[in-house]
Amino acid sequence: MGTLKDLVASWVNVEYCPTPLIRPDDKYHRGFMSDACGKLLCPAEWCWDDPLVRAGIRDRTTAFIIFENLWPSFMYKNYEADAKNLECGLMKSKLLVMAFKAIFTSPCSANEVDREGDGTNILENNQRTQRRSNQAKVKTCVASIIGMRKVTARMIAYTACQVRFALSHITSWCTVDRDFDYQLFWNNIIDFFRGCPRSNCASEVEWAS
Repeated sequence: MGTLKDLVASWVNVEYCPTPLIRPDDKYHRGFMSDACGKLLCPAEWCWDDPLVRAGIRDRTTAFIIFENLWPSFMYKNYEADAKNLECGLMKSKLLVMAFKAIFTSPCSANEVDREGDGTNILENNQRTQRRSNQAKVKTCVASIIGMRKVTARMIAYTACQVRFALSHITSWCTVDRDFDYQLFWNNIIDFFRGCPRSNCASEVEWAS
């Protein structure tokens, strides 16, 4: 996922303008040591801007151990959660949608998220892009190769895992990152879509339409 690693760096730089900027080829200065990446990785129910929280996370004190059952801020719309309703806005972040499009349609299509607003229809947008290209030679996207007709919970879970990895300082993939277990994180996302009432959260299809 080298391309996504580079893209996430550029998106974070545009969103937060960190000093210094996050280098696409460097992961050592990401993770919780980076204020920008740390803010996105921080559990949404905690306040990253609180110096005690930042210090606790970085020092891995008992009160601030980050497990996979704490939803990170990058998964929320506007990267903020409602403390009274942690399901509100969950799975609706711009970063998550951009990463999804970069993985399953094309990196260029990820830049169209801003123009499309919250009602991003990933599959239809990809079809429009293909029509605009007319007879030009374009690389077949993953969505076309696998015959993708809808967005599934597994696809969203895969994307979320890749985004978290791209934001982290870990240089090579591993199932467990300190106290955070990616397999359990994946399972939590699948369970969220299976058990969430339609009135409280988006279904997989609604997530992308």
